[in-house]
Amino acid sequence: MAKFALRGVNFSCSLIILSMLSTSFAIFNATRSLPNQSGLPAWASNTNAWPQKVVLSASCVSLAICVFVFIMYCRGGHHRAEKVGVYYTLFAVGWFIFSMAMWAVAAGIFQVSRNNSNNQDMWGWSCVQNKRSELFGDKVDYALVCRLQVRLGGSISGTLTQQHAD
Repeated sequence: MAKFALRGVNFSCSLIILSMLSTSFAIFNATRSLPNQSGLPAWASNTNAWPQKVVLSASCVSLAICVFVFIMYCRGGHHRAEKVGVYYTLFAVGWFIFSMAMWAVAAGIFQVSRNNSNNQDMWGWSCVQNKRSELFGDKVDYALVCRLQVRLGGSISGTLTQQHAD
């Protein structure tokens, strides 16, 4: 029962990260082609979104694995899962190692990109308060994207902590 509950927490963390990134991308994609105002663009012309795409991929992989495990529990029940306990244990250890590495790489890429992008990525661009953010403030909710990116960084760290407990 505890393993199932921990899978539920892992599923929830992945779903939360997926929803935060989806919201950020929805805002970014809907507003990146806005015309310049006072010579300033809504987003940097070469906004770097690949760190978010890496985290999105990690979240999708984690979510897919959780759904697969839930389906296996539903198809055969706990009895069947215990029947293949050795295989499940090997899978669980392998998944633990893979997911820890995956989330660590995603968190590292996300943070390093933020620190080294000169605010030309989604996270940095949305968190800078300047004339551009005032001009596009009624069309682009930079504060929301900034909060989502900051929380996303914290959520990835939380997912790493939860994976360690799993």
